[in-house]
Amino acid sequence: MTKSRHCVLIYNPISGHGHLDSWNALFVGLLLERGYRVLTLTPDRVALKSRLAQQQLADHAMLRILDWDAPRPWRQPWLLSHYKLRIRRVWQWWLVYGHKYANRRPETRVTQEMPTRVRVKKHVFQVIVPPLFRLSRAFHALYRKIRGVKKTSGDPVDSSEINYLDPVDMANRINTALMTSTWRPDCMFNMYLDMYKTDLESWRQFAAICRLPWGGIRFVPSDAPPREGYYSLPSLRGMCFLDEFACQDYSASISNKHFQYLPDVTNSELPEGSCALAEELMRRADGRKIVFLGGSIGGQKNIARWCELIALADPEHWFFAQVGEIHANTFSQEDSIAYERLIAVPPENTLLHTEYLSDEREFNAVIKAADVLFAVYRNFRISSNMLGKAAYFDKPILVSDRFLIGERVRYFGIGLAVPEDDAHAMLGALERLVSEPVQWEKFSVYRAHFSEQATSDSLDNFLNYVSASQL
Repeated sequence: MTKSRHCVLIYNPISGHGHLDSWNALFVGLLLERGYRVLTLTPDRVALKSRLAQQQLADHAMLRILDWDAPRPWRQPWLLSHYKLRIRRVWQWWLVYGHKYANRRPETRVTQEMPTRVRVKKHVFQVIVPPLFRLSRAFHALYRKIRGVKKTSGDPVDSSEINYLDPVDMANRINTALMTSTWRPDCMFNMYLDMYKTDLESWRQFAAICRLPWGGIRFVPSDAPPREGYYSLPSLRGMCFLDEFACQDYSASISNKHFQYLPDVTNSELPEGSCALAEELMRRADGRKIVFLGGSIGGQKNIARWCELIALADPEHWFFAQVGEIHANTFSQEDSIAYERLIAVPPENTLLHTEYLSDEREFNAVIKAADVLFAVYRNFRISSNMLGKAAYFDKPILVSDRFLIGERVRYFGIGLAVPEDDAHAMLGALERLVSEPVQWEKFSVYRAHFSEQATSDSLDNFLNYVSASQL
């Protein structure tokens, strides 16, 4: 389309993890193709430009990439509040971290399976952290007594959100970046709302600074009715989910917001030349069937059962590839023990690439080299981009028989679903998937339902609603 439409600010708060950078570029590209004027804010402008260059969109006339770190006006009150916020965050972190060691929580205990350096570190911390924690709490209590500060409902700290993003920081970045822009956005779209603090006061402060109508994507919606503070803001016009049923539940719960289903589209581009990692995988597999686990490797990836599956499988017939950044702090204790054993003596039939692949085309090349995709995640209730990868590269996928991805795999027939705690069932399903290949028509049907066109249509519909008051 060629006609100029709304001007949209795409705000991508996190770079260098998962497929967030890829989705940021994909959404920018979809909007440019629709005729929107697009302003973008992202921590890694180079990553965005390189991805857009692959689509010949980096120098598009309707695109402006704003400065994430644009200098802010020098205001002493803001500077003071900024440092107070940083001090408060450090204190909140220490309350949670110190509490774990003071109370000898399971994650602070030493086990023989741990590497020597980890055991030594934990032994040292077990000695020094508890007394320091008690001393710091005593000094803090004395300070509050001297200041006459009463205990509030905010104490103790909600440890689950200590490292979450600050809505006020987003508002300040937007306002500062827009000072140098000749375009005024009609609305703002946030690409990842899951990592933001949810308290109402933070979002009220955001709304007082940023007046734009806005919406965004929430990958893991909370149960309706939601508790997130931003749903009370008039400036929030709605939210996008990757789950149709979540949209229905939220629409029934909050009638004055628009909830839009977005198909979980994926990047399917391949590198123009060869991919060293894919070539290494095929060389080492040497004709064996390759099972692929990839993405952000955290607790949801069911690492304990993945390691058990590797141990069960015949190394003469199966080869396992694990590709992606490790988030060991999210592992269960069973995951940690299993993973430490795996990396201590990696089996010959296993390839471990434990770093983030910044070029998703290389990630796709490794998937293309595989025979089966493993996505038997643990307690995973949401959509997975890996289903789209499976469909676009005609690779059968193995998933948990629970929740959304289990339902989608069964409905579209692009793989098998098994109990997420049964490694023997996983091995049996792998053998079935290679002996009874998925019909290519089923992959084709899935691709049609989760295509860029389908996502573009849904996104366009949502932004038209969000921007309606600006017409």
